[in-house]
Amino acid sequence: MKRLLIFEKSQCPLLTMLLLTYLIPCLGFGSLIPENGVPSGLFPEIKGWRKPENIQVYTPETLYEYINGAAELYLSYEFQELQVAEYLNEDSASVVVEIYRHKTPTHAFGIYSQERPIEADFLNIGAQGYMVAPIFNFVTANYYVKIYCYDVDTNRQEVLQTFAKKVAENLGGKRPLPRILACFPSKGKKQNSEKFVAKNFLGYGFLHSGFTAEYSDSNTTFTLFIIEGTDSKDCKEMLSQYMEFTKSSRKEIKEGRYTLSDPNYGEIALFWKGRYIWGVLRLTDTDLRTKYLELIERCL
Repeated sequence: MKRLLIFEKSQCPLLTMLLLTYLIPCLGFGSLIPENGVPSGLFPEIKGWRKPENIQVYTPETLYEYINGAAELYLSYEFQELQVAEYLNEDSASVVVEIYRHKTPTHAFGIYSQERPIEADFLNIGAQGYMVAPIFNFVTANYYVKIYCYDVDTNRQEVLQTFAKKVAENLGGKRPLPRILACFPSKGKKQNSEKFVAKNFLGYGFLHSGFTAEYSDSNTTFTLFIIEGTDSKDCKEMLSQYMEFTKSSRKEIKEGRYTLSDPNYGEIALFWKGRYIWGVLRLTDTDLRTKYLELIERCL
């Protein structure tokens, strides 16, 4: 079976995203068990549902066969392997479980954060999960899990939660979100707005990756970001290239605060210390900038 995803999900309203991402794939839905399937230990036994003996497996080279246009996005988040299983019950209802394995928990959170809606029924399963029936998605460790139910006429939410809890337990139980997310100040932060961008952060190749969170404070909306470099030298190189790109008149590059005039984002306040660079986008209030930069520094 192939899922056709040929749009930028982050730009679609929730209803449209659900229709295109989760309902279209079930049209003409058939068995997921290939003739030469691969047995897997990732999928648990669930009472009342027949566990498949064979599993579809996709690698970075074959992922496009399953999700088509979305494969490139997943690969940018260091996708390693996808395993797909279909459970059936005696009423011919089915539940499909997709388990995407990424290189690190941060990469798994990153792709999850790109697809996570702002508003949903969020539940404490895995590191974080949400349900918008007939789907349940969650992230735990370096796994991003998607669960869909088909032809389940009653208790859909109960069925989804049962599967989500069992799969999460099978993958190691409760795992925390990336630690660095806790360094985004809670005051003014929009709930579930945190994201991780794995490549070309802010659209610039020299800023290799970064975390963001959206804020609203004093009737102003803005974005905070944190870039984690491999070391201080890495951060210095990124900052040097950024200063060159913005044609900064500042010559000396050392740890501390910077204000850059970005042609795409306007005036940006940022701070470099050690292996971290953090900053504020789209905020003109200098006192508020300083406040948030200092709050992040205390955590990092």
